[in-house]
Amino acid sequence: MLVAERMNRVSVVIMKDDMEAVFEEIARTGVLHLTRITEIDEWAEDLQDVGVESLSNDYSRRRRKISEIMEEIAPSSPESEPGKGEDIGIVDLRKIDTDIAKIENELAPILTSRRSLTEKLSELKSFRSQVEAFVPAGLPVRGLMRSSLLASEIGTIAESQIETLRTQLASVPSVVLPYKQDGKNVSILTVVLRKDRSRLVDALGQVGFAKTRLPEDLSSISSEIESKIAGEIEEVEDELDKVKRDLEGKQDSVLPLLKDMLARVEAAILLLDIKNYCKLTEKTCLFSGWVPRGKTDALVAALKEKTDGRAIVEVTGAEKLTDPAGGEVEVPVLFKQPPFLKPFEMLVSGYGTPSYRMIDPTIFVGITFLLMFGMMFGDVGHGLVLLVAGIAMAIKSTRWRDAGKLAVYCGAASIGFGILYGSFFGLEELLPTVWMKPLENITDLFKVAIGFGIVVVSLGIILNIINSLRTHSFVENFFDKSGPLVGVVYWAGVGLVIKFMASDGGTPNPAIFYGLFIAPLALFAVRAPILRAIGKRHRTWPDGFATYIMETAVEILEILMGYLANTVSFIRVAAFGLAHAGLFVAVFTLADVVSQRSGGLVLSWVVLILGNLVIILLEGLVVTIQALRLEYYEFFGKFFKGLGSKYEPAEIVGSRPQPQSVKGGE
Repeated sequence: MLVAERMNRVSVVIMKDDMEAVFEEIARTGVLHLTRITEIDEWAEDLQDVGVESLSNDYSRRRRKISEIMEEIAPSSPESEPGKGEDIGIVDLRKIDTDIAKIENELAPILTSRRSLTEKLSELKSFRSQVEAFVPAGLPVRGLMRSSLLASEIGTIAESQIETLRTQLASVPSVVLPYKQDGKNVSILTVVLRKDRSRLVDALGQVGFAKTRLPEDLSSISSEIESKIAGEIEEVEDELDKVKRDLEGKQDSVLPLLKDMLARVEAAILLLDIKNYCKLTEKTCLFSGWVPRGKTDALVAALKEKTDGRAIVEVTGAEKLTDPAGGEVEVPVLFKQPPFLKPFEMLVSGYGTPSYRMIDPTIFVGITFLLMFGMMFGDVGHGLVLLVAGIAMAIKSTRWRDAGKLAVYCGAASIGFGILYGSFFGLEELLPTVWMKPLENITDLFKVAIGFGIVVVSLGIILNIINSLRTHSFVENFFDKSGPLVGVVYWAGVGLVIKFMASDGGTPNPAIFYGLFIAPLALFAVRAPILRAIGKRHRTWPDGFATYIMETAVEILEILMGYLANTVSFIRVAAFGLAHAGLFVAVFTLADVVSQRSGGLVLSWVVLILGNLVIILLEGLVVTIQALRLEYYEFFGKFFKGLGSKYEPAEIVGSRPQPQSVKGGE
């Protein structure tokens, strides 16, 4: 759980005649994370590539075509299903093309009809929208336009000019009817007597009226025409429903064929991807990859069986390998987490994948994130809402299942702190206060937040020290800004502050001050000659002694100010906890104000419900962001050095293998 699965590098030499059988076995077993053999064995660079890029592109085009057909007939269906063992192999492109053409011919009449009806429906709805945009519904526009007694205009003016227009037309019989708003402009219909037309034209000119040029067919719009459009839309929708039912009838016979075809094509693409990692000699094929140590023997045995013992397999533990440049080989990372920690893997992966020898911080992230979230969002009622929403999300959506579980955990944390605060939807009289009320214990809340920050920062330093031991870089890391030496400075500073506060301003013991604070800083200041003496530096003062002194002074100041800022940053945990309680006060105050008005009881309940929804949605998002910020910057920044790559084996269902790059050691 805390450390990655141990990996072995497997380098294989097989006969060319055995390539197909071996690669099919690799795809079936799904345990080999392919990598370039040239990453470690530079001599293989001059060997021949298999050269399957063009063929792989041909299969990729077929996969795209099949996926497009599936998307058109069944958008919600899964793209492919797990392939059977006998389905793995290079399928004939001509057979695929023939099958695709046959399915397209069978579906063509239905799909063509659906496209035609969809376009027609879109045109009719667009026409109806134009009618609604140009002409106010329910008015006899045709009669107004052709009237010998009335003069009318349809167009737009600024909303602020409506009253001005009405004032200017107040002296004559007139109607100014706004019927549609678009931003700051309003569509209006104006009507006056025919004899007052000139007055209407003058008034419209003064308010910036823009006349709407009605198409000829719209100038005679009537309720009969509108009814006719609605009838045509209904007819087209009925025809479209019939076509959709016909298409659904075809799905039962066509969709399984498409899924099977897609699975076969994807299997072929996978085999070609595997070949792309290989190097060839005149009679042999060479390839390599990473396998979890516990699965290595089974893979080697399978390769030997498929080649009748003709395979040469070299297995090397990851710890024994170095890249040609002398640095560490980048090893793919596989962490086995308990299912309940899966949601927190999302939070860690948002920052990056820990490298092979790093401690996996997922469990620490889970604990600290929930404590921070609960402290900032503590309320039993709000926690219940989050919990229920998370359960619904996890049940209904596979895609958002982990996010739903995370919401459940956050809801549970909110409920826990809500019990401690004695808060239920902001009401503090229903539950007893087990710990404290945030607004009544502000100082204590800030002390807890700072104490929590000290623990998190200290945990980051400890993980950095452990990682340095695991990567055999303790000496280099000893003088790191989050290494053990600076850690002693930080803990000594924390101790001094605690002692100062506990002793009511008393002077700390000088021996402790010099021994735990100044001495490590002095040792940090002379790290250059120490590293030079033990052979970790080629030159003591690469840029000169004066430059080194200035850089060291700046670094010490940066360390002291940085750790102070890191710790003080956790004040925001208390601040948002107070803000959460303060928003409740604002909502209840507003509800009390509106309750004094007519219909106040209903209005106050509306305010309470909407206010709580706003707090849950808005502050819930902000609190999540703040908790992540503290995790990433104040915690991860202490030990998360160097990113790794995920273990992605070549398998018939799953991610395509990607070339793994080699990076030198940090």
